[in-house]
Amino acid sequence: MNDPDIRQFLISRLAKRKAFVNENLLEEVALQNGVIRADMVYCANKLECFEIKSHNDSLKRLVSQGWQYELSFDLVTLVCATKHLSPALNMIPEWWGVIEVTKSGSLRSHRRAKSNPNVSVLGMVDVLTNDESKQFLTSIGHGTGISNLSHSQLKSRIQEVATISSLRKWILNTLPSRKATWKPSVHSKFAQELQLSC
Repeated sequence: MNDPDIRQFLISRLAKRKAFVNENLLEEVALQNGVIRADMVYCANKLECFEIKSHNDSLKRLVSQGWQYELSFDLVTLVCATKHLSPALNMIPEWWGVIEVTKSGSLRSHRRAKSNPNVSVLGMVDVLTNDESKQFLTSIGHGTGISNLSHSQLKSRIQEVATISSLRKWILNTLPSRKATWKPSVHSKFAQELQLSC
């Protein structure tokens, strides 16, 4: 299966969750202002990332992507084709979840994602754009003198004044609002149809 097909099957799987909300599912979420993109992110009580590796993909970027995910997300799950399963298991931490995409097109769960022990304020800020970081600082009363700060400077300022729980709560409420400004993709339309049929 190719990447779009895997996304549709993954959305179908997520839509079976009792508390699933389509608006809380985002695709191609930019980290570090676009340096890295997370394939799918679900915002519920925690920030949950899904990294997809189809049969045609390679694992060359998995280490660098994984390093960023380990700082930014509460839960991370690798969704990969069967050929990537064995080498990927040797590359990712034990707390990552793993879902295998079989040749027949089914999703087979190998292990559930566990809480990320390495998530940090600095890493979570990478999920935000600079404008969103400024909005967060303003919302907690620290919006003075930040208009010209760079991404790294904003990260440092937020680390000084915010807790990870307050930042997480703000991000979980803010990220879904990005979808209101996006043109719906084929995948998001697919998710909407699934939700209506549930």
